[in-house]
Amino acid sequence: MKEIALVLFTICIQASIGIMVFAAVAKLLNKESSFKSAIITAAGLAIVGLLASFMHLGRPLSAINALSQFGSSWLSLEIWFTSAFTGLTALVALLIYVKPSTKSAINALIPIAAVIGLANVFVMASIYNFTSVPAWQHSSIFMEFYAAAISMGAVLFIVLSGKKVGNMRRTLAFTIGVAVILQVVAMELYYIQLGANESLAAQTSFTLLNNMSTAMALKWLLILFGSGLLFLPTMKAKTNVLVGQAATEVAATTEETLSTTTYIAAALIIIGQIIGRYIFYAISITGTIGLS
Repeated sequence: MKEIALVLFTICIQASIGIMVFAAVAKLLNKESSFKSAIITAAGLAIVGLLASFMHLGRPLSAINALSQFGSSWLSLEIWFTSAFTGLTALVALLIYVKPSTKSAINALIPIAAVIGLANVFVMASIYNFTSVPAWQHSSIFMEFYAAAISMGAVLFIVLSGKKVGNMRRTLAFTIGVAVILQVVAMELYYIQLGANESLAAQTSFTLLNNMSTAMALKWLLILFGSGLLFLPTMKAKTNVLVGQAATEVAATTEETLSTTTYIAAALIIIGQIIGRYIFYAISITGTIGLS
């Protein structure tokens, strides 16, 4: 149950952060578009993630005590940053839904929420990096968390924004590809370091990781295949323009192909990241989560 809560918390919050990051970038290019569906979804994911964070504490009221340790506890920082990000994102979603005319406030709050979110990813990774669990003591954990936020956020933003994405679609697909490549490289270095660590705890974690090789292979297969699919719509659309296919039926078919492929890619990437996050917690040989 605790692992499920942690997976739900980190995946939902990081996906939400990723959406807000790309919403902020998109707003710079198109201030008139509200990206309503994307931001409301980001708010929903953030709220679910925040609630899951209380579940993994065991006693939700413990979060109140942790808040007083701001500046001296990574857990305290995580609660503060997660709460601030969730609050701002929910406020933006509320303004877009109830009072969309407040464009200035909305345009100002989105990048603020995105910056706080990116800082929160760093804090989340730091909690694990500074624990007594050898399997988590590697800088690659930071790349794993940031790559997950970027890849999930970008693909969800594409799905939820639809035609409003416009020319950003190709850039977002490329961004996801780069994030995934960096994630693969970082985690390969992580596996090598973990295997070379001679401590009993690290070797036990490495054995657990080897026993989950099928799940690990599935993680990378889904993420890499999903990322690759995002380039197919771009190439198909470009080909259609070059050969001059302007018929309504062809355009409709192309748009349907774009949507279907993007939905499949999103599902594959997100499921792959979820599997990877479960493995991340499963190879810990203790139940200790860094509180300092």
